[in-house]
Amino acid sequence: MQQQYLNMNVREYIYEAWDGGERKGLQCLGLFCFLVVTYAIYLGMRLGVLHTGSDQFAKLCFISALPFALLAYSDNAWSSNDAAPVCLGAWIAVCVAFSFKCAVCVIALAVTFFPFILAALVAHGFGAMCRFFKERNRSHVEDGYSSSSCR
Repeated sequence: MQQQYLNMNVREYIYEAWDGGERKGLQCLGLFCFLVVTYAIYLGMRLGVLHTGSDQFAKLCFISALPFALLAYSDNAWSSNDAAPVCLGAWIAVCVAFSFKCAVCVIALAVTFFPFILAALVAHGFGAMCRFFKERNRSHVEDGYSSSSCR
């Protein structure tokens, strides 16, 4: 009974936070967690900790860019200025974690971060462009309904 009550309180808190002003914080936290996992996989491959094929880099860039497109598409208030600190923070967290495991050249890791930045910017632009066209089409449809109902 206590567990069910706790689950309801957590769920209600998340819903209220999402609808309230804490939405941006939850989005940033979710993006950070997703990017930490993605960047850790990439750095693990790059540093030889994980052994995978060499064609995985493009897939990881694409996967890491998806949340940027989704957030730009779904939230009018989301901007690339919101995403940049989260992106950089996730990269730094992963680099620090790997620096304890092996000697890592920070400059070499910084250079390998640029494709992820580019992928995130392109995805954000794509999501924002799709949102613009969706809103534009919605306004044209609403204008069509309002002008036809006036006749």
